[in-house]
Amino acid sequence: MEKLKVGLCGYGGMGHVHAANLAKMEDIEVVAVCDKRPAQLAAKDVAININTGKQEFDIRKCRTYADFRTMLKKEKLDAVVNALPTDLHAKFAILAMNQGVSVFSEKPMAISAAQGEAMLAARDKNRVQLQIGQCLRFWPEYETLLAAIREKTYGKLASLTMTRIGSYVPWASENWYNDHKRSGGAILDLHLHDVDWVIHAFGQPRSLAAGGFTGKSGGIDDLTSIWRYDGFLVTMRGSWKYHIGFAMSFQAFFEKASMDYGIHPEAALRIRRPGAEKDELLPVEKISAYFKELCYFFDTVRGRRKNLLCRAESTRESVRMVELEREVIKSGKWLKP
Repeated sequence: MEKLKVGLCGYGGMGHVHAANLAKMEDIEVVAVCDKRPAQLAAKDVAININTGKQEFDIRKCRTYADFRTMLKKEKLDAVVNALPTDLHAKFAILAMNQGVSVFSEKPMAISAAQGEAMLAARDKNRVQLQIGQCLRFWPEYETLLAAIREKTYGKLASLTMTRIGSYVPWASENWYNDHKRSGGAILDLHLHDVDWVIHAFGQPRSLAAGGFTGKSGGIDDLTSIWRYDGFLVTMRGSWKYHIGFAMSFQAFFEKASMDYGIHPEAALRIRRPGAEKDELLPVEKISAYFKELCYFFDTVRGRRKNLLCRAESTRESVRMVELEREVIKSGKWLKP
């Protein structure tokens, strides 16, 4: 099988994660890596807030570039993996797509829904693939939750609580995470994960309410939102003010059981049925969501499948919902999408 030639743009924390997963794919060849920081191109590893396991990627086998346009000009690429800061997602994705190159771009899709629209237009104009790295759509425990909801394995869903909390990021270049003009603040960078999964699972809510606070990024860095659907509520909690570390979790309340998952000591997917004295641990697929999402993307590039699981129109909608939450926080009133 002919290998797809891939370029990686941005070799920071998520760039290293994607490089390690790309190296595991026998039908993929990473031919070039681009980062404007020469020292970064020599870095062996960069810490991020989730342990992604041992990372093995030999950048010495690639050509390296400090300028993205030069890489696009000199390399014959089938796809680009875009792991740049959020405010650069749209610009560089559009540059690649205008050269006929398919793009996998990190979340959030863009700093605004309007920029997301521009990305969709470039995709359609150039007839290439565009997928956003909304990894929860591929996360095994969240896949199991969605299947239980849709199949009513434990009866109807009564309510769902999702939490994603961490501290301010100290390791990013130019401190870009902590500038809301570049990252969007915690509401767009962190909370968006749960927003996107809820949009993926349920679509738009009937109405929503939210409250939040401005943090040191200058944006909304701590918030709670409540989305109302027919028959159930979804509550989402997001914050960069959790100084202990990072934690993500969900608690789903069904008619016949409660389901819990979280990244914390002894993290596991659990079910507790009414009257039971112990939790049941549910088996889940032992595979990285970051690996799965890239495999899915490359299948669409090869034409093996249509992108039905992580369509760019849907991830654009997730950014729009975050913008709506900002309006709700400002107004203090329930709003309809």
